[in-house]
Amino acid sequence: MNIINALMSRDTSTLSSPKEWLSALFSSESYSGVNVTTKRAMEHTAVYDCVNIVSESIASLPISVYKTEIRSSKTFNKKDTQHQLYHILHDEPNPDMTSFSFFQLLMVHLLLRGNFYAQIVRNNAGVITGIYPLDNEKMKVVRLDSGRIGYIYTSSYGEVGLDASEVLHYIGMSLNGIVGISAIAYNRHTIGASIAMETFGSTLFKNGANPSGVVSGKEVTKMSDTAFKRFKESFKEAYQGLMNAGKPLILEDGYTFTPITISNKDGQFIESRKFTKAEIASIFRVPPHMINELDKATFSNIEQQSIDFVTNAIRPWCIRIEQETKRKCFTATEKKSYYVKFNMGALLRGDTLTRYQAYESAITKACWMNRNEARELEDLNPVDGLDDMLVPLNFGKDKQNATN
Repeated sequence: MNIINALMSRDTSTLSSPKEWLSALFSSESYSGVNVTTKRAMEHTAVYDCVNIVSESIASLPISVYKTEIRSSKTFNKKDTQHQLYHILHDEPNPDMTSFSFFQLLMVHLLLRGNFYAQIVRNNAGVITGIYPLDNEKMKVVRLDSGRIGYIYTSSYGEVGLDASEVLHYIGMSLNGIVGISAIAYNRHTIGASIAMETFGSTLFKNGANPSGVVSGKEVTKMSDTAFKRFKESFKEAYQGLMNAGKPLILEDGYTFTPITISNKDGQFIESRKFTKAEIASIFRVPPHMINELDKATFSNIEQQSIDFVTNAIRPWCIRIEQETKRKCFTATEKKSYYVKFNMGALLRGDTLTRYQAYESAITKACWMNRNEARELEDLNPVDGLDDMLVPLNFGKDKQNATN
């Protein structure tokens, strides 16, 4: 049975919508009453900032193809710019996208939905010619009778079966190891509470940044329904709204207006908004100072938080992408010596003096870097004769004494 027939013959629940998860994700409504969808979440400033920061950080990292070679019983990892996959990953995954736009799209879907799918297109010789993103909403993941994973994609031409070897499936946190879970769905109560407070603040300004009050007077009780409705509309038009804030209140003879004042500070409105903003940042492992939450930020801890961001937020995502790409894009033979890797050095760079001191130590003292490797980190071309390690004379003497 070919793959398409095998996929179409399945009549069971898909792995991308397993029954045991339906109770957890049956409704997107939060405790605050806000319906938290992916689109609604992205309209919230904190969520948008976090997704944008993480996705742009990873999309800006150079990704390259490397080959492991053994020469004179020593292992060398060398960038292979001639491999057909290098240009696809580093520059242009498909004719419609740059590498930056592709990997940013990949990360936006992973951060919001937990899954990203892309089709691997090969020519008749089996060589990859492009990688094209697929719509999450149109993809189903199934387990075949053979035990393998398959994919059913609903295109404009109907349902199409795709073998696992044809699909790059990047996943985030998962409950079954096959499909990822949505960070938005599982944190909808926190995000919903923050959206509700943001809506409250906006509504407050829309209504003139003043709480409602009570209009009283003998004539009010004598109004007909029509007259009362007209009075209410004219009062709203004259005094409600941000543009009307500060206008003097002029009432008919016999009417009085008593405002009902509720202090935002007493309600801890501002503090609550800061708290939920920090919670949303923690969902995506983004340091609060990166989304302009600077209450507890200092010069020293911002530097450490930035390092933690690269280590704990960016690095795990990069490893997920690297491993899935290697698993699906290389042949069985190539997997023994080829791999892909993001260069995260750019995110960890310090100031110029600190970098140069680190290079000097690595080249002349620790002896784990050669001069061309240091040039590469500074985006400089290699120079002939600088691939050899510089070994201090005392290192050689120590080695000779140890041998004797």
